[in-house]
Amino acid sequence: MIKIAHNVIDVVKYSDTKVIFAEQNISGKTKFFILDFDTGEKEPVTTNVYKLKKFGYAYEKICDKITDYINCDSVILADKSVLVMFEGGETGLFNREGEMLWTKKWEYNGSPVTSPAYDGEFIWCACKSEDCVVRYSADNFNIDIRIGGKDKGTFNSPVFASADREYIYVCCSDRVRKISKENLTVSDAEGIFDIVKKFYKLGRFSIICKTDGTFIDKDE
Repeated sequence: MIKIAHNVIDVVKYSDTKVIFAEQNISGKTKFFILDFDTGEKEPVTTNVYKLKKFGYAYEKICDKITDYINCDSVILADKSVLVMFEGGETGLFNREGEMLWTKKWEYNGSPVTSPAYDGEFIWCACKSEDCVVRYSADNFNIDIRIGGKDKGTFNSPVFASADREYIYVCCSDRVRKISKENLTVSDAEGIFDIVKKFYKLGRFSIICKTDGTFIDKDE
């Protein structure tokens, strides 16, 4: 594993081989850089490039309407509308022109869901208080299925979800688990033994955000 940054607070996909990182220094200032996984090269990028990749072409209008464009998650949907979600489950949907369509608090059993992971048809969210992951339809935002629960033992206080082509990855208080998109079976992510705040998979590369820094690992 290679450490690439100390305090990464956001990760945004730039392309199939590049990722933008938002890193906060000890004075609270945030800088943005791109890491190219093919070459290992790291270079700074502007705030506007970060916003464009996170919120789409209407990023200026969207960022004018939200309180914090860094400490939130976003999903650019198939029709180019943008779903923005904050840690407490506060969520807004914007159309492709950046106009707000609605706002509401996303909850499951009265508990907020967080960290939307988009896989084309569905949006997966973690629900820490209910020890579960909830899958929503990306078309109408209704609940499709729930995996786990307080009496199941499948997830222990899940706080973050991400997606690649095969799996949904879920960061829990004790480990990282993964859900197969093919058959919805749940297993442990291989080679992750520490408590992880955020976890992403980009091809053979893993991005692992921990309290002591952000690391890159590569499958054998």
